[in-house]
Amino acid sequence: MIDWVSLKAKCRHNPDILLSGRSIRTKMIDGVEHLHYEILNRLVVEGSYSSNITLRSHTDGTIEISGNPAKFLQGHNVFGTNDLVYLVSKLFDRLCQIKELELSPTDFERQLIQNGNYRLTRVDVNEHFLFPSEQLAKAWLRAAGRSATLKYRGSGIYKDGTMYFAPKSRRLVSLIYHKGDEITSPDKKHRLADELLLIPELLDYAKRSLRFELRTLSTQLNHLDLAFGCNWKKDTATMLLYDHFISKLQLSANMSLDHSVLENLPKNLRLTYAAWVNGEDLRQVLSRPTFYRYRTEFLKFGIDISIVQDVEQQISNVVPMIRYLEAMPMGIPAWAYERNLVA
Repeated sequence: MIDWVSLKAKCRHNPDILLSGRSIRTKMIDGVEHLHYEILNRLVVEGSYSSNITLRSHTDGTIEISGNPAKFLQGHNVFGTNDLVYLVSKLFDRLCQIKELELSPTDFERQLIQNGNYRLTRVDVNEHFLFPSEQLAKAWLRAAGRSATLKYRGSGIYKDGTMYFAPKSRRLVSLIYHKGDEITSPDKKHRLADELLLIPELLDYAKRSLRFELRTLSTQLNHLDLAFGCNWKKDTATMLLYDHFISKLQLSANMSLDHSVLENLPKNLRLTYAAWVNGEDLRQVLSRPTFYRYRTEFLKFGIDISIVQDVEQQISNVVPMIRYLEAMPMGIPAWAYERNLVA
């Protein structure tokens, strides 16, 4: 889905309205204070369930829009559309309906928006992957935090439940996190409205999934010839995410448990785990029913004991994320349309 958009578009407006104060910085030259630069602060516009979009006058005939269109329109960003041109057009129409903003685009300017004729400076895209349980999703993320690498970008950084790759990049930033934790957190910026948290299907959807997200900034948008909305097709977001993130994400062929989890394992599983780590083929050691019973237990912690460990080649033994994950993109469920949860 399209999760964040920053853009500049032609629109007739009142610059004094799209203003929330000014920020200035000064510097001393020969003992005299001079204005270094001045920034017009963005105007915050509240949408569904207190979800915000910011606006600012860029030039006399151009405005800047930045924020999460799906969340502004739907009240949540658990899922949403990949059609950027449609989403921006719908967002623009909603903003024009707010009389206090005094946006008065001409028919020509409205047509430009509908056709995608505006410049993009940032676009975030994402996809959810489904796990059998919330426990397994979180275990997989913790394990990936210790072993995942992104081709040409190196190891990730695991911090506060989120896996980051190249977080300071001016081109692309990739991240993985558990959506369920985000929407139920005490942080009002991310927590969903209480009314939405009462929808069991929505909560289950978020709790059993991990979100793979790609933040594409201005330099990379220009490089990929995606700096204008009209260059985005309905499958562009998915292709961008897979080509520049998911296809390049690699994991060790299996991932070890952290010590805190290992200590809580039953004794019979600890011995089995030790044998597996040392390279034992557990299919040859355990009876078939026992092997599959243990495999089910270990899968809850992100471990697949059916993959025999090559002790000598563990460092170089990496596989693409999709092959190991064995999960499926979730998409938008049918019940979401029935409950009017999609813009």
